[in-house]
Amino acid sequence: MSGRTVRIGRAGDVEEGRGTRVRLEDHDIALWRVQGRVHAIANTCPHQHVSALHSGTLEDRCVTCPMHGWSFSLETGLAELGNGCVRVYPVREENGWVEVTLPTDGEQSSWDLTQ
Repeated sequence: MSGRTVRIGRAGDVEEGRGTRVRLEDHDIALWRVQGRVHAIANTCPHQHVSALHSGTLEDRCVTCPMHGWSFSLETGLAELGNGCVRVYPVREENGWVEVTLPTDGEQSSWDLTQ
């Protein structure tokens, strides 16, 4: 994915196994740290477009929406339970900071298998 890399916060602020919400421009992002690695997905569940994935439950690198129980892979964005998918943002940690790459206008999501 090409795009613009943006520093979004300190790495130490993303706790293991606990979601963190970040709003950046027109992106609502849920950050999750699993086994030391930070993952970033769109925070909005496609079921009823509720911005709640940051407060969901985590199990085996999947986050479950607290509203209706749909579950999404933090690695692929694909639904494990329910339908649809959520955008996955590339993440890197560097010098104590978390950075995500925001997509360019019109760019397809990383989960779009037609690319």
